[in-house]
Amino acid sequence: MFHPFTYNIPIKYKDDVALTLYLFGTGRYDCMGMGGNDCIRRDAIEWYREESNKLSLDNKFRKNGIAFMHYPLQEHMQMVDSQPVHGQRRDYVGCQAINTGLFSEIVSLDTIQAVFAGSDHSSDFWGEYNGKILGYGRKTGFGSYGPKFQLHGIRIIDA
Repeated sequence: MFHPFTYNIPIKYKDDVALTLYLFGTGRYDCMGMGGNDCIRRDAIEWYREESNKLSLDNKFRKNGIAFMHYPLQEHMQMVDSQPVHGQRRDYVGCQAINTGLFSEIVSLDTIQAVFAGSDHSSDFWGEYNGKILGYGRKTGFGSYGPKFQLHGIRIIDA
């Protein structure tokens, strides 16, 4: 059974799924008993594979998936540590404690073009990593923690 907060939302255009929003749930802490920030587990990755395989190989929108999650993947941290990104890094990347292979699966299945994560209210950056867009942070709302100087805003995705 996958994490109870893992869903997908297919958005149709005529008879095809034109865009799929994948929502990967993580808890707050403790990745598979190893401590640290929670992570996407294998059962959720298997679920993602099954959902991706439901998309027809000849569907011209097959690659249009966008994923959202609370804690960023370790690849978010690797990206910002190894190459230029757009935006600002003001804090360490509080990524998932264990790399469970979700990003490798995303690259392999090629049904998700971008992964967005939060958890940091001070940093706000995005970049391309192994052919996928990885976005991190964006301070929204007025009850969030972080520096007072950080402008609040939203992220607009033009798919």
